[in-house]
Amino acid sequence: MKARFSIACLLMLACFSFSALAQEEEKAPAKKYGFKSAIVKLSTDVMGQKISSTTYIDDFGAKECQKTKVSVPGAGEIEAATIMKDGKVWAVDYSSKKVLDMTGKTDTPPNFLELDEESVKKYELQEVGKETVLDKECTVYTMKEEVQGMKVDRKVWIYKGLMLKQETSAVGMKIKATVIELQEDAAVLPQVFDIPNFE
Repeated sequence: MKARFSIACLLMLACFSFSALAQEEEKAPAKKYGFKSAIVKLSTDVMGQKISSTTYIDDFGAKECQKTKVSVPGAGEIEAATIMKDGKVWAVDYSSKKVLDMTGKTDTPPNFLELDEESVKKYELQEVGKETVLDKECTVYTMKEEVQGMKVDRKVWIYKGLMLKQETSAVGMKIKATVIELQEDAAVLPQVFDIPNFE
């Protein structure tokens, strides 16, 4: 059961990272979102367990920080973050005081503001309709990808490039994530994106 829960947690973190990871480009990065800044509160259901996270966005997605607290049976509470800026990505584990440079080690998610043929083909993206989340009209897509060696099916609700809702299915598990609060053009403190030094 613990192993199964650990797999679910990996998928959940991948679910969080899906919206948080940056596109690495040699030229100036394309805008990821149709707003300059935002504070996004997300509620995720992993095998019946509710988990909350907050994402801070600035410079149209050139900077992002997603902070999460997860209670894992047998391991206690894990506090983590994914921080992206300057075209680089870091995974931060506040509980064990470790920082891991994930630049180039993670798959680049599609930019829903500027979908290209390569992303559509790679993720088998299909637009399946329009629905409203938080009074925002979203475009709904289905997509497929591989996470930690597992085949993952996703259904995502996209508003101005941002995922407001997501349903993930893999190895018989279901994970649902929904944005419960969105503050567009919010004032985001620059220190939110600082990489901690635990030395």
